[in-house]
Formats: sequence, structure tokens, C-alpha cells
Amino acid sequence: MFFPCFSEGFGHGMDIELCGKPFWLHGIRGTVHSVRQWSEDITYRPPSSSMKVGDTLFVDIPAEKTFSTRHYQKFWVVASDGRQFQVDVPCQVREGQQVCLVWGNVKGEKVGRMLYIRNLSLGHSSIVHNTLPWSVLFASVGRMTARALMSLLVLTLILKGADIFRNLVGHYTRQGTNPLWLVATWVMVAVILFGALFVVIGFLRVLWRLFQNKRQAIQTLSTTINGNPQFLENL
Repeated sequence: MFFPCFSEGFGHGMDIELCGKPFWLHGIRGTVHSVRQWSEDITYRPPSSSMKVGDTLFVDIPAEKTFSTRHYQKFWVVASDGRQFQVDVPCQVREGQQVCLVWGNVKGEKVGRMLYIRNLSLGHSSIVHNTLPWSVLFASVGRMTARALMSLLVLTLILKGADIFRNLVGHYTRQGTNPLWLVATWVMVAVILFGALFVVIGFLRVLWRLFQNKRQAIQTLSTTINGNPQFLENL
């Protein structure tokens, strides 16, 4: 789904912090115009089959089936000062209703994406969480990844050292009879198993961190924007 982008310089702004990242917010308050809604079916055709009876070939060509349906919506928001923006985000709006739109991005980025929609006529709001920047979602994930890579490097060195030691011991004695050779072999097996477990746990930790960052960012956005009615009034 495409989400519209907006420049930092339009509308009234507010600075916040999301997951430790400095963040700017801007927006517009106005009237909904030219609402367009449509849907698009995603279809697929099952494979055809054939059967031969005598000299006759019967071919079954199944009809197309609907896999899923995508819903689209476009509308304009026109402010009292003449500013106007086209929005491409599905939400509950109708012609003539009053809405507030808020977009933003991390500091240093000049273009933001839609983050918040409040329908003043209906009295409800929503966070467009799929537009959160990757730098916010991956906050602190980089440090986790660096520590994981260092740990994997240490495990690799231990594994290599155990392999070299085992080869040296096996060169002078028959493999499988020297206790040192057996110890080195078990060390290698333990390192491999621990390394595999470490990778799985690390992957799960990254997924959990992404989930936590997303939830924290959504909660911060909702609390900050809904808790500052003056910001919405001044858009």
C-alpha cells in the first residue's frame, strides 16, 4: 500500500522523541473533499487438469478465484488558509467532514509520512502504524546485532582452535583413542550446538525488540498527540 509523503516545512510543527530518536511532527486541519473509494480483487486460477477417454481428451479449466480484496481511498483535505493535501490512506471519512492529519519523521529527514488521522466530525482518531520509519523500529537493534556478531566471532575462534588441536592430537595418535582428541571433539560439538541455539535466540530477541519498539512508538504518538489538543487546534 502506498502512503503519501509530506514535507517538514508545511503546517505547524512539534518535536518529540520516539524510541530515543528525535522526531518532528507537522500537520493540517481542514475539510474533506473529493472522496474516492474503490476496491481491487487479487485473483488466481487453479491449475487445469485433463483426462483422456478413448480417443477423446477432456480438459478442465477452472474459473478464477478471488485470493483477497484490496480497498483504496483518496481524498483532499482543504484548510481554511487555502492549503490542501491529497491523502491516500483508507479511513472513515465523508465529504464535508472536519479532520486533522499529522505526519512526521526523524530529525534530519525533510519528508514525512502520514502517522495520525483524527476525524473531528465523528470524534475518533487512529494511528497509521505501518508508516513508522525503520530507524525508529530498529532502535537499539544495531547494538544487539553488534554484540551478537562479536559473540559468534568468539565461538568461531573457539571452534577453530578446538579443530586445530584435535587435528594435532590425531596426527600423533590414532583418532578416537586419545582422551584429548575426544575432549576436543566434544568441545566442537558443544560449540556448534550452542552457536545454533544462540542464533535462534538472537533472532527471536530481534523480533521481540521490533515489536516492543513499534508498540512503544505507537503509544508515544497516541499519548503525545491526543494529549496536546492545542497542537491539533493550531494545525
